[in-house]
Amino acid sequence: MAYTRSKTRRRPSRNTRAGQQPAGSPHPIILTVTWLLTGLSGILLLPAAPILLTGMAIARTSAKRPDLSGQDAWKQPVPASAKERRQDKSWRRIRAWFTPCASRLNPTNPILPAIVAGAALAALPVHAKWGEPWAFLQFAATIPLIAAWPATPQTGPIHCGPRPVTWARKQASRILICAGIGLTAGIGLWVWVGNPYLAITPIGLLAPLPMLTAWKASRRQYHADRQASRMLNDWLAGMDKPPVDRPPTGLDGTITGPYGEIVARLTVSQANVWQDKKIRDQFRIPATRQGRDIAFSLDGADNLHVIVNIAPLQPPDPNRLIADKTSLTCYANMETARLCNNYNATGGKSQLQQVGTRDNQPACWVWRMDGGSADSDWEMIRRDWLRGSTAGELGDWGTLIGIRMIVDPGLDHAWLYTDPLDTIQFDEPKATKQHCRAFSSRTDGDTHAYLKLAVQSQQDMALWEDALSGGKLEPPMQIIYDRRIGADRLTSRDGMWALGQTPMSIPTKGGWQATDYMKTDLRAAFGDSTIADIVGMRNRGKWFTRYMQFIQSVPANNPATPTQLRQLTGDGLAERTLAQVIISRGFAHLLKHAAYVDLPRQCAADNTGWTMWRTDIQLTGGDTGMDARKAAPRLQSMLGCDMLLWDWHDAASVTLWAGDQCPADPDMWDTVRDQRDALRLRLDEAWSAAKLLAPDGRGVTTVNIRPWQGRLTRLDFHMPAGFDRDMLTGRLDTFLPAAGYAYGRPLVNDTADPSMFSLLVCEGSPLPDKASLDLHLVKPGDTRLPFAVKDDGSIAWFDPASDPHLLASGTTGSGKSSVSVSLVLAALTAGWQVLVTDPSKGANDFKPLADRLAAFEPSLEGCYALFQYAYREMRRRVQLVADHGGGDWSTLPADIRPPRMLIFCDEFNSLLQKDKAKLDNPNDDPDVANEITLAAWRNGLRASIGLWVSKLLTQSRSAGITLLLGAQQLNAGDLDLLPNASTAKGMLARVFLGVGQPQGNVSQANVREVNRLHRQATASGGMPKGRGVYERLGRGVDMVQCFWPGKGDELNRYGPFPGMEPVDLTPFMPAPPELTGLTEQSMIAGVEQTGPVVVDESDAQWVI
Repeated sequence: MAYTRSKTRRRPSRNTRAGQQPAGSPHPIILTVTWLLTGLSGILLLPAAPILLTGMAIARTSAKRPDLSGQDAWKQPVPASAKERRQDKSWRRIRAWFTPCASRLNPTNPILPAIVAGAALAALPVHAKWGEPWAFLQFAATIPLIAAWPATPQTGPIHCGPRPVTWARKQASRILICAGIGLTAGIGLWVWVGNPYLAITPIGLLAPLPMLTAWKASRRQYHADRQASRMLNDWLAGMDKPPVDRPPTGLDGTITGPYGEIVARLTVSQANVWQDKKIRDQFRIPATRQGRDIAFSLDGADNLHVIVNIAPLQPPDPNRLIADKTSLTCYANMETARLCNNYNATGGKSQLQQVGTRDNQPACWVWRMDGGSADSDWEMIRRDWLRGSTAGELGDWGTLIGIRMIVDPGLDHAWLYTDPLDTIQFDEPKATKQHCRAFSSRTDGDTHAYLKLAVQSQQDMALWEDALSGGKLEPPMQIIYDRRIGADRLTSRDGMWALGQTPMSIPTKGGWQATDYMKTDLRAAFGDSTIADIVGMRNRGKWFTRYMQFIQSVPANNPATPTQLRQLTGDGLAERTLAQVIISRGFAHLLKHAAYVDLPRQCAADNTGWTMWRTDIQLTGGDTGMDARKAAPRLQSMLGCDMLLWDWHDAASVTLWAGDQCPADPDMWDTVRDQRDALRLRLDEAWSAAKLLAPDGRGVTTVNIRPWQGRLTRLDFHMPAGFDRDMLTGRLDTFLPAAGYAYGRPLVNDTADPSMFSLLVCEGSPLPDKASLDLHLVKPGDTRLPFAVKDDGSIAWFDPASDPHLLASGTTGSGKSSVSVSLVLAALTAGWQVLVTDPSKGANDFKPLADRLAAFEPSLEGCYALFQYAYREMRRRVQLVADHGGGDWSTLPADIRPPRMLIFCDEFNSLLQKDKAKLDNPNDDPDVANEITLAAWRNGLRASIGLWVSKLLTQSRSAGITLLLGAQQLNAGDLDLLPNASTAKGMLARVFLGVGQPQGNVSQANVREVNRLHRQATASGGMPKGRGVYERLGRGVDMVQCFWPGKGDELNRYGPFPGMEPVDLTPFMPAPPELTGLTEQSMIAGVEQTGPVVVDESDAQWVI
């Protein structure tokens, strides 16, 4: 069987045609019946209120929500068609009945008397028609009926209601007056008409009358809330996906601005979620279609509410905007939200306080933020939100609305204003309360100056951020402008350069200290400044770790500003500050950690043309004195000085002296104490430069510096344990140049402390280049003879009482003959018997004095005779002393005491050298035979002379006989040719002139010191003629400048001398040798005359 579809169209049901609710919800029928009965009762003047009240209660109870086919973004059912919207609206309306009853029937609500008055009016016609029972029924039912009447239902998740109004205490007097008038009028009407409900009506209508303004305000607020909620609901309805997990549920507190701004409080499930930029961007899509923008702000610490801000995309003119608090609040919240989104922060609502006007319109506000992370990080706001950028959405706060913001230096609020700042009139009592006194106390009562300083601070902070970005350091937390020292106080004496000094605090987060900032080179960031450095700040003898000072040259790039200490003279505040910067920069760049450098002091006297800066330095970060010493050469170069002196107090604390010289003249110094301390440190540093340091770091320390004789200065030092005199003497070649001295000579320790070491020093040579002989120093009968000037300016005396004999040697051209001539002249003046011999060159230097000498023998035979006579005279005197009771020559009676005798023999080293050449004579040649005979004869004479000299050296002291031996520079073993050489050499004092090998010329104990003196003299200009060393027996050596007596006929000016009889040496002349073929005398004479004559040119006139 086949089924076919009916072609008859099915008729729609009655309910469908009527467009009413589905059969499942009976409330429409109940409402229809209720309204019909209510209308009929009203026509018959029967109590209609009970019927309507009952019907509405039944309809509300029986109403069922319609089945909705649509879904919102949160998957909740919503109407999908017009029919469903009507059904849903009907259901919402009936369900809204009786909802307001609780608030309207609350005795605190001023609407309750009005409701009662309305019920009384409704009961009047019923009372007139049917009497009291029915009127009371109407009256009683009308009260809840009016209270239950609902407002227009709202669609969407966001709902709002009117703000409840309660009795106002400040209106109590007016309320009582109105209630009294109503009561009087009601009683009068009751008595006049006889209807008791007329007595209720006047009091119910007049008593709430003072609250009418509050009702109107609540009504306006309600309308504004409904408008804002309707807008938000529409935007939410158009979203495909939910912006948050749970939709907002309520809205209140709406305020509107004159330019379309809306600020309202939105009830949410979790406030922080609404700070997400994605949520704002999702809302901005529908808002932009209507020419609006939207943003959300936190409502303080309330986590269940946020502040929604809606404003036109195009903001009004900045001056108009800032003149309206609501508009400014809205746009300020939106700017805050934009910046928070850009910098991953959360922002709270704005709180504004007007503090300034322009043309009687608000122009400046104090702005605070309530809630959010940004509220607790105003440093972030100043650093990130005000970078000077105008790049639209990425620009600074206020760039999109034309409002200027300055973060207050107190970091708890900001100032909002429009330019120009100077045209704003401030309410100073109110504005001054907002000043941060820690930032500036000098601007109290002057908000213009305060804000200008804050603007400068903001600009400076931006500059600091850029300058420190490379070092990953935070900009200063605060710039302390009140303690800033300007260029007017830090200008150099010559006016060519100036500095600015600004204290500032360091951010607490990050753990940074002032020394971290000192290592950053800021010069390029601050306009290629000549000086742009951070230095530390003193705090009662210690150093601030959270404060620092910024020093900058004014103008920034000023080539006239010194950058080296040697260029920096004077002791003004500007000069001292610049010296502090230069030293601090050097330590910061060369050590691992920066150091705290105190304000230096100039130690040089004014207008002396040199500089020496003294300052205290505290090393940090574990840096030690050894680290600083290792960096000393580079530090000296970087500071631009020629000298660094260190006075260490402990491992990390030092007083540094830096300058270009360290003069010994006290008049060159600011104080004598400075000179003494600097010289002491220079000496200590010189020992360190000589690498004389103990393993524990201790070195030689200076104990005393005192002037000495002549140009000399005496230095006393203390040697640490483990050091001895030889160690210090061996380092004098390094010590003296490092200490600034050209001459130095160690002294014998004259104290009981074995750790003491003393030196005589001089910055140049203490000796004159030439010293003339002055015989006024000698008196007849003197037993000691002057011959030179010592380094201390005193006379060098040859005293046979302590030094029996003297050897004068020297290099060619050193002026050694002047020593012999000076001593001979002095001996003649003292009345000594003087004998002179020189078999090598004929004693040419003494020929002008030959007639004044007791003996003058220029030949070998005469030398032989002279020493034989001297030996026999010694024996005679020794016997004479013995015959007179012993003792020595000086104990002899004056009438029999022979004169003191001085025997001078020149070229003594040549005299001792025997002729060792061997001549063969196989042909028996008489000339060769004679030559062999003469050589043996002369060698015999030399042997005899050596024997007598040796005996004289060792035995003649007590006989008053003194030998003066002259020689060319000796070799180490030359005097060993003497018999009993060791004893003989021990009886000789030495004078060694010129620079040569000291071995053989001085005792072995003093060879090292003589070598050092020679090196010292060579380094300081060399040795002039007559300069040498004088060694007394068993003592050290003295550098001397020997007297210059003149030569040739110049010697005739000396005298007259005490008369002295010549000595007849004829008996002591040697017998001539027996020669072959010639007479003995002619042969000897011929040989002597034809032999070479050595002329010493060393004693030519000295030219200085």
